Amino acid sequence: MKVEGITKKIMEHLKEPITIRELAKKLNIHPKNLDVKIRVLRDLGLVETKKGRNGGVRLTKEGLYLLEKGEITLGALKLQIVAKDRIGLLADITSRISKIGGNITSTVLEREGDKVIIYLVVENVDRDEIKNTLKEVVEKISIIW
Repeated sequence: MKVEGITKKIMEHLKEPITIRELAKKLNIHPKNLDVKIRVLRDLGLVETKKGRNGGVRLTKEGLYLLEKGEITLGALKLQIVAKDRIGLLADITSRISKIGGNITSTVLEREGDKVIIYLVVENVDRDEIKNTLKEVVEKISIIW
């Protein structure tokens, strides 16, 4: 696994403490989207956060090491799922994601007639694996990021 893309950009800015708001502005990312990525990095022990006047986010020693070695990637995907609305649909989707080791950190549902649009943020899953896992229960799945 390599440090690449937005993960690398985020980590490069975290060598020195910085607030999420400042970092979001530098990277031109919405702070809520950045916060999701920071939480994943924090859960992996790669960054630490400090609240208060002198607070912010910065890399841990492990995070600095992995950034230098280039051996990680951020494992969160935002999915847009379109399916025919039915009782038990969300349970089917979440149980399938759980079976492949995925962790859902955010869920938003919208109804349009007999269809439902589900937005999920899922950690620890591969793009192809999630598509293959859900193809039997959904009509369309798009990876937003």
